[in-house]
Amino acid sequence: MELQRGSGFVIWLTGMKRAGKSTLAALLAKRLLAAGHEVELLDEDGAASVLVEGLGMSKDDHAKAVARIGLVAKAVAKLGGVAVCAALSPYRDARDGLRREARRFCEVFVDCEMEALQKRDPEGLYRRALAAEITQVPGVDIPYEPPGHPEVVVRSDQVSPEEGAQRVFQALVDARLIGPTEFGRLTGGLRPKRGKPAAAAKPAAKGAKPAAKGAKKAAAKKPAKPAKAKRR
Repeated sequence: MELQRGSGFVIWLTGMKRAGKSTLAALLAKRLLAAGHEVELLDEDGAASVLVEGLGMSKDDHAKAVARIGLVAKAVAKLGGVAVCAALSPYRDARDGLRREARRFCEVFVDCEMEALQKRDPEGLYRRALAAEITQVPGVDIPYEPPGHPEVVVRSDQVSPEEGAQRVFQALVDARLIGPTEFGRLTGGLRPKRGKPAAAAKPAAKGAKPAAKGAKKAAAKKPAKPAKAKRR
């Protein structure tokens, strides 16, 4: 696929640790690459860890992590590629700031119940944090702020990665970042769902009739007055 400058976009996956961001991001990148896109996978727990090396768990450090990964993601999108980013990014204002800068941006909230997070956590991170054995764990003793208005929410404890990927691709269609034909290539020939229908007109107040119709009925029922004879 020929790159067109400015036609790229950023897919930003946020969610708590062990929510499944890396798994979903890798699948999205694989499908996009197979469909002919130039793709850069930026996973802070993978190859992109070099971008966040040396940062801690403070709010400022989390903001720096978003800024560093975001800088690379914006460059990829500007050149016409797709940046698929998986990052904890627990603070909403940092993510919203990147959205404003990137513009062509799809935020994916990878959500998961705490019980499932603990089952996926062989190191016992959440168990130890809940027992106050360790600190600085987002979503336990420091905040994790879910997105206010993400393009899509993927409940990784309820849907498979494949279904989650399909929902993300639908969100890309809804955001007009890809078209229906591209959706088909990414999903093996499926068609995207249609957008929400236009809102219906508000119903009239109870007992009220449309003006034109009511006027016609009134005219039909009311007899015409006879013309008065002229005096001579």
